[in-house]
Order: sequence, then structure tokens, then C-alpha cells
Amino acid sequence: MQESFLKRHLMLSIVFGSLLMIFGIYLMFQQESFIRIFISILGLFLTGSGLFSLFSLNRYQLGKRTKIATLVKALISLGLGVVAIIVPLSAANVSWTVLLYVIAAELIFSSIILFLDALLLRKSGIIISGMLSEGVFSLVVAILLFVFPQQIGSMLLKLVGAVLIASGLAMVLWAYRIRKINRQSSTQTIEAEAVVVDEPSKD
Repeated sequence: MQESFLKRHLMLSIVFGSLLMIFGIYLMFQQESFIRIFISILGLFLTGSGLFSLFSLNRYQLGKRTKIATLVKALISLGLGVVAIIVPLSAANVSWTVLLYVIAAELIFSSIILFLDALLLRKSGIIISGMLSEGVFSLVVAILLFVFPQQIGSMLLKLVGAVLIASGLAMVLWAYRIRKINRQSSTQTIEAEAVVVDEPSKD
């Protein structure tokens, strides 16, 4: 029963690994679709960031101007995030490069506000590591979007595809390796039992 379970598990690993490799190869030829997905993911990030800023605004002891700037940042993130989610899912004919530039500009604005808020709140007892992390992430993504606006989708697509192919190949090779070891172990066990049966009794 244990051996049967192992065989099923190895077979599932081989099938799942093969599907991962096929999906990885398929992704590498779906640049247009992947750019849509990537923009939607950025939209989710912007929406989440905007909502979090709105809900957290009352807890921050900020000056009037800084609070207004943070509110503007939250509303822009929320609005642009919703647009970035909806547009790729619709049939709208838009320039993805222009949309990526707009998102990059908003990310830079957000990172500046986040760094400023973190600087002003560093002595208030509020944990600012989340703000700093989001600010750094926003800044890095914005730089990548400005430097590689057209290549960013292709770069990420190839990276994700390569990871899926490598993961699938590793699963398949692991399953074949375990099956080979299991067969060798079973053969040795059978040979050992045969030796014990054939061994003459010492009467």
C-alpha cells in the first residue's frame, strides 16, 4: 500500500512538473496578455496602498499640509489603481507604455510622500518599517518602469517562464530519481530475501 501511494505521488509529481514546464514555455509567447496581467497587479498594489493610507490617516500625527499631501497620494493611488485593474480587463485600445509611465510617476510621488511621512513619524512611536518598505518598493518599480517601459513585460515574462520551467524540470527529475532509488531498494530487498530462503539450514 505504501509503495502504491509512492508510485501515485511520483506520477503526480511528473505530471504536475510537466504541466509547469509547458505553462512556462507557453507564457514566454504571451507578452501582450502578460503585460495586461502585470498592469492589473500594479493596480491591485496601488488600490491596496491607497486604501491603507486612507484608513491609517487619522492615526498619523501629521501636520496639515503633510496630511493633505498624504490624502492626495491615497486618492490618486486608489483612482489610478482601479483604472489599472479595469482597463486591462476590458477591450479598451490603450497605449500600455503611456499607462506604465503614468503608474511610474504616481509610484515616485507615493514613495516621496511615504518617505516624508516616515521621517515625520519616526519619533511618534508608530512603526514606520512598513512605510519605508513600501516606499523603497514603489521607487524601485518606478525606476524599472521608466528605464524599461516596453521591456518590463518581456523581462518579467521570461523570468516567470524560466522559473516555472526550472521548477517543473526539477520536480520531474526528482520524481525519476526517487523512483530509480525505490526500484533499486526493492531489487536489493528481493535479492536479500532470496538469499535467506536459499540458505541451507544448520541441523
